[in-house]
Amino acid sequence: MRRRLTRLLLVVFLVLLVAAPAAAETSTDPPRVVYVDARDTEAQLGVLAESYEVSAGDIKIEQSGESLAVRDLTSAQQESWPVEMVFVVDLDNRNAANGGMTRAASAIAAAAESLPDGSRVGLVSAGRVADVEIPLTTSLDRLDIGLSQLGIDKGSALLDAAGTAGRMFDSADSGLGRQVVRTVVVVTGGPDTSSVNDREAAASGLIQNSAQLIVVNIGVPSAELAEMAGTVGGSSVAVTEDQDVAASISRAVTMGSDRLLVSFDQLDSDSDDTIAERASVRISIADQTRTLSYPRGIETANILQLEPLTEVESSRFAFLGNEIFLYVSIGLAFLGISTGIWALASMFGGGESQLDRVLARYSEGKDVDEEEVREMLVQTELLQRAVDFTEGFARRRGFLSRIEELLERADLPIRPGEGMFFLIGVSLLVFGLIWSVTTSILLAFLVATASGFGAYGAVVFLAHRRLKNFESQLPDTLTLLAGTLRAGYSLPQGIDAVSNEIADPMGEELRRAVTEAQLGRELEDALASVAERLHSDDFSWTVMAIGIQREVGGNLNELLMTVAETMVQRERLKREVAALTAEGRVSALILSLLPPGLGTVLYVMNPDYVSLLFSRTLGMIMLGGAVVSGVIGLLWMKKVITIDA
Repeated sequence: MRRRLTRLLLVVFLVLLVAAPAAAETSTDPPRVVYVDARDTEAQLGVLAESYEVSAGDIKIEQSGESLAVRDLTSAQQESWPVEMVFVVDLDNRNAANGGMTRAASAIAAAAESLPDGSRVGLVSAGRVADVEIPLTTSLDRLDIGLSQLGIDKGSALLDAAGTAGRMFDSADSGLGRQVVRTVVVVTGGPDTSSVNDREAAASGLIQNSAQLIVVNIGVPSAELAEMAGTVGGSSVAVTEDQDVAASISRAVTMGSDRLLVSFDQLDSDSDDTIAERASVRISIADQTRTLSYPRGIETANILQLEPLTEVESSRFAFLGNEIFLYVSIGLAFLGISTGIWALASMFGGGESQLDRVLARYSEGKDVDEEEVREMLVQTELLQRAVDFTEGFARRRGFLSRIEELLERADLPIRPGEGMFFLIGVSLLVFGLIWSVTTSILLAFLVATASGFGAYGAVVFLAHRRLKNFESQLPDTLTLLAGTLRAGYSLPQGIDAVSNEIADPMGEELRRAVTEAQLGRELEDALASVAERLHSDDFSWTVMAIGIQREVGGNLNELLMTVAETMVQRERLKREVAALTAEGRVSALILSLLPPGLGTVLYVMNPDYVSLLFSRTLGMIMLGGAVVSGVIGLLWMKKVITIDA
C-alpha cells in the first residue's frame, strides 16, 4: 500500500512540475504607451508598437471596469509629427572578426533612407568613451559620412553613449518631446564594458527629453540596456542570423520613427479639480495588455508619469511571486504531503507500529534485528542509503578517516557519513533558499559554499576549544595523579580514580583509556591514543615520560609533579608573550580592516568615484596591486609578532 501511495505521489508531483511552466507563461511584449494627451474629454494615447498596421477592432480600452470605444485611430507620421532619431554604434573589437560593425553601419545608412522627409538624425559612437560623431541634422549625407568613418575600439561605453544620445535632444525646439517622435537606436554586439555612469544616470537623459530606447542586439544581449529600455518605454530587437542584421535594424527604425495614436472618450471625473486627479486605463492590442495611469487635464510624454497606480505592499515577502520559488514550494509541498501520508499509513496501516516492534524485544522477548531497530528509530531507509552512499564516497576518496577524527576531537556523536550528508544537505538547502529569494545563482553558490565552510569551521572550532580545555586541565590532572601514587595507588588505579574526579573532557578521555585497558589493551597505548586523537603534544610528552619511567624506573610521582610544573611555567610564558605582542596584533587587525572599510565608506558616499577601480583596466591593476601588497604586509607583520614559546 505504501509503495502505491508513493508512486501516486510521484506521478502527481511530475504532473504539477510539467504543468507549472505552462501556467506561468504570460504576455512578454505588451504595448508601450509613451504619450498621453488628456486635456479634453477625448484622450489620446501614443503607443510604441511592433506594427502600426492595426485596426480599431484590434484595440480594447477599459477604464474602471468599463469598456471604452476607440473614437479615432491614426499614427504620428499621418499627423506629420517631427521625427528625431539618434543612432548609437558599438565600436568594441568583438564586432571586428565577423564584420558586424561594418554590416551594422551599412544597415543604419539604408534604414535611415526610410525616415520621413525633414527627420533629424544623429550619431554617437560607443568605444572606450562615448563620442558625438554627428549632432542632430536633417542631412542624411552627413550621417553616411559619419558611419563610414567609424573605427574599431577596445571598449564599449554603451550606457554613457545612450545617455549622451538622450541629452542631444536638448538643442531641438520641439516642446519638450510632446508630439515629437524621439528615439535612440543602439546597435550593440555585447554587454557594456567601459561606461562610467550607471543605468539610472543614463536613463535620466532619455526620460527628461521624452525619448524611447530601442536596442538591436547583434551578439550577446546586454541586460543593462534591456532593463533601461523597459524603464524608458522602449524595446529590444534580437538578431538571430547574420543576414537578419539589416532587417532587424530596419525594423527598429520603423518602430522608432512612428507612434500609434489611439483616441477615446474618458469617463467623467468625480472631482472638480481634474488636473490633480489621475486616471487608470487598460489598453489591449492583439491580446497584449498594458495598464497605465496618467494625470488628467494635461499633455505628457514623461514615461515616469505614466506608471500604473499600485498599492503599497510590504516587500518582505516579495519573493513569493518568484517563479523559481514556485518550484521550490511545489517540492516542499510534495515532501510535506508525502511525509504526512506516510505517517498516516504507518499509524492506520493495520500492522504493528514501529514503536511496538521495538518494545516487543523487551516485553515479549521477540528477536528484532539491531540494524532494523537502528534504521527505524534514527532514519528512514532512503535517508540511510543516502548516508551510506556519502560515507562510501568519502571512504573511496580517502578522507573519511580525517572526518571521523575531527568529529571525535569535537566530541560530536555522529557518524562521518551522517555528518557529510547533513553538511551537503544544509548547503543545498541554503543554495535553494538564496536562489529562490535573489534569483542569483552566483550569490546562492557563494552563500551555500560559505555555509558549508562555516559548518566545517564550527566543527574545527569545537575541536580546538575541547583541546584547549583538555590541556588546561592537564597540570591539575598530573598533580592529582601524583597524589594518588603517593597514597599507594598503582598507576591504573590512580588514573581510574582521577578520571572520576576531574571534569570533562579530561575525565571522559581518561575513563575511555581505563575502559580500553580493562578490555585488554596496554595502558600506555590507550593513553597514547588519547594524545593522538586530540592532537595534544603536552599529553603525548606526558605519556612518553610515563613510558620511559616504567622502563628505567624512578619516582613516578615526582616526575609527574615536574612535568606539571613545567607545563604551568610554559603556559605562563605564553601568556606573557601574548600580552607583549597584543599591540602588534591589534595593529595588524586594524591595518588589515582599514583599506576595505575605507573603500566601502567611499563607495557608499560616492559610488561613481570608486567604480572607476572596477571599470577601468588601470583601476583593476591598481586594485590588484593593493590587494597583493596588503597580503604581503599582513604576512610580514604576522611573522614579526609570532613568537614560539
